[in-house]
Amino acid sequence: MSLVKSSQLLEIRVKKAVTLINQLRADKEELEERLKMVLNHNEELQVLLDKSSADSKEIEAALESANLALDSLEGLDDIAFDVAELEDAEQFTLDGATAIDDLDSFETIDLDEN
Repeated sequence: MSLVKSSQLLEIRVKKAVTLINQLRADKEELEERLKMVLNHNEELQVLLDKSSADSKEIEAALESANLALDSLEGLDDIAFDVAELEDAEQFTLDGATAIDDLDSFETIDLDEN
């Protein structure tokens, strides 16, 4: 192989290497940016998790306090409940109180009856 041909092949290989190096640098920069975004997102998620944990502890403390207050009431366990009324109230709540027929309104009550 001639010296000219060898130098041309070497030049082509160098150009390919430079192109590959430039592409790898661009890929590296993109990956670094994506890593920064992921790290920032992880920090935001950690803040939310910490807040959620604090909220859960606060709710737990409030429930414990409410239970202690209920435990201090004497005779609370002696009160009888009509299970059907409780079920109706629960269903009313679950339905979103949208059944107008279940409620008396001022328009349906005759105030002049008495």
